[in-house]
Amino acid sequence: MLAIRLTRHLSDFQLDVNVACPYPVTAIFGPSGAGKSTLLNLVAGLLRPDAGEITLDGETLFASDRGINLPPERRRIGYVFQDDLLFPHLTVARNLRYGYDLLPPRLRRLKMDAIVDLLEIAPLLDRRPAGLSGGERQRVTLGRALLASPRLLLMDEPLSSLDQGLKDRIIPYLRHIRSDLKIPILYVSHSVAEILELTGQVIVLKQGRAIACGDFFDVAHHPDVLPLVEAHGFENVLPVEILSGDPARGVCLVRHGDQDLKVPYCGLPAGTSIFIGIRADDIILCRERPSGLSVRNAVQGHITEISEVEGKGLVYVDVGKRLAVKVTPEAIEELNLKVGEIVTCLIKTSSVRIGPEVE
Repeated sequence: MLAIRLTRHLSDFQLDVNVACPYPVTAIFGPSGAGKSTLLNLVAGLLRPDAGEITLDGETLFASDRGINLPPERRRIGYVFQDDLLFPHLTVARNLRYGYDLLPPRLRRLKMDAIVDLLEIAPLLDRRPAGLSGGERQRVTLGRALLASPRLLLMDEPLSSLDQGLKDRIIPYLRHIRSDLKIPILYVSHSVAEILELTGQVIVLKQGRAIACGDFFDVAHHPDVLPLVEAHGFENVLPVEILSGDPARGVCLVRHGDQDLKVPYCGLPAGTSIFIGIRADDIILCRERPSGLSVRNAVQGHITEISEVEGKGLVYVDVGKRLAVKVTPEAIEELNLKVGEIVTCLIKTSSVRIGPEVE
């Protein structure tokens, strides 16, 4: 487990964080300039805290009161930056082996062939970075970090420069790292959907302070968190199974729990499990299932929580998994919505985003 208790004076504010990260993946969310990248650099040993303590799996990496400050190479922490930083003059194979060859054999937990197979980069080994696509470069960068056999992987907005299609291809590899390799990840992102496709656990930073920490849906309605979430788009993420596809009509029928939905056609076979994304402001609530509408999806659930912050409302509806629905306080009042009541969520097929496969 990673435990962080530190302070570091920055130009505009002081970074002051006291958090524990016991989960396979912990996301760090917050506005630009909140101190997210600085926090990763402090954990990696690239910057030194002014005071505090950092421990990983019981080992002290930094302790100001005891004069302990392990250099980066002794911390055995992998780091994937927003820019891939591959060596342009080396082939993919030599980029991958860079950290691996520097590591004493006794510390090599992962084999080259296993990582190459996991990330599906065997056809790239003789090529140089300039000849790779963005998604290929990111997989090679991941492979290089993993072959250094890290105890912890830090990822600083690694997918921000990729389009949605490439993001959807990389996310499953990150879940393999989490689930198959058992390497914990500290993951910085502005994307709510990205976070929810990897983990439910989040630390929210604002001007250097952890203003909330825990399950994303538990902290999202916090008065200081909700505006940050809304600024980057509040997107619900649901795992579903494809039941059938109809290319002529442009739809797939999918199932979540015991309810079926129609989503845009994606060309994947029946039985495939995927994530879908639905923005909180693309859902309409009603008390009774309506008829005569073009909206294809009417999903029932019960209200688990209602919150109102600065003239904005969020209603959480349990449909097998929590859906956050953005409504106005006026609508909450006029519909007389109450916790525990059954409501119907209306969702247009065209409003559903097709995400990556569930591995």
